[in-house]
Amino acid sequence: MFDPHHRVLDRIVCECGGKTTREAIVIFQNTSLPFRKAKKLVTGCDRVCCRKVLEKLFDMSFYGEFDLDEIERLLG
Repeated sequence: MFDPHHRVLDRIVCECGGKTTREAIVIFQNTSLPFRKAKKLVTGCDRVCCRKVLEKLFDMSFYGEFDLDEIERLLG
């Protein structure tokens, strides 16, 4: 799955919702909603500022394999 101690897991994935990468993964893993609605659970908004990283996390959650180094690069 993923290293639970990876430093990117504690980074804020979107300033709008204030959720960490770890929280976003848990939300995505526990919902059957499509991406657009699941994204709102994480961010609480309709902005596109964090869309790319959240799309990747959503897809990774669906397939159960996480490339946290890629997520870290997307977060900048």
